[in-house]
Amino acid sequence: MLRVLCPLLLLLLLEAADSVTFELRKGNGVTISNRTSADTVYGSVIVNNSSLLCPPSAGGNYSHDIINVICRESGFVAAVLPATSHRVSNSRVSCQWAWNMTYVSVKADCPSNPVHSSQCTWDDTDYYERECNIDDTVVVQCTNRRYNLTGFEMLANPDGELSGNLTSKWGTPLAIVYDNKMDITFKSVIRYTYGDGGYYSSRIDNLRWSICRYVFGRNIYLRSAYRYSKRHEEVGYQNKLSCGYMMENDVAAMITSISCDSKYDDPTKCEFQYSSTSFYAFEFDDAFNFQCY
Repeated sequence: MLRVLCPLLLLLLLEAADSVTFELRKGNGVTISNRTSADTVYGSVIVNNSSLLCPPSAGGNYSHDIINVICRESGFVAAVLPATSHRVSNSRVSCQWAWNMTYVSVKADCPSNPVHSSQCTWDDTDYYERECNIDDTVVVQCTNRRYNLTGFEMLANPDGELSGNLTSKWGTPLAIVYDNKMDITFKSVIRYTYGDGGYYSSRIDNLRWSICRYVFGRNIYLRSAYRYSKRHEEVGYQNKLSCGYMMENDVAAMITSISCDSKYDDPTKCEFQYSSTSFYAFEFDDAFNFQCY
């Protein structure tokens, strides 16, 4: 049975379309914000404190900009794509709490990487009650983390070619980092240090195994030994990335710490720290290099 909005309520919704607001809720209407949540959370999207959010009326998915706005309205850094639905998420409002709610979809024209809903122009012709089942309503994943690892490469000279020859092949691992706040992706070397805050040999081995397996395949065989990992200055020119390549390709960032619990870990899931301090505050000779077999 279709829900019917009274004319007055529908009019109010349409008038409010230029100032659409979003909240995240779960369970019996518990509000989710960056002050009350873990690093990454899921929640049902509530529009103007009155309606659950349906998928776009034209079908498909909402843009990254709109999903980002939804998360940022609740104080999070950004959204994690893709959005999901009430049907498959365990962190969403209960059926009992949402029993009498209405259902709407939204449409907006937003600038690139918007911070607040007021930066978008909301099309009130597409802000209306939908014939939408609660199972289809939108659940978003929001994060407080600014940086995520999305991939790794192993590169070496000449010209930064991918290290394809696994026989005694040295290379410079580059992490591909996504900045949730700025909505950009960049490449970063990894810092290799000694002493306080640095790596122990077992941690180096775990990271080396994880990255080699990630780049060259899960069945790669590696020799476990400290000597197969070195600082950038200790490796010959043909077996690492040169400073010239770094400058020409704008590789100007450095992960200061990364830790994998096991040599079989997916390195994109390992805990890491990235300093937004200028790359030139670090010595490039401290960049991590190692050997895959």
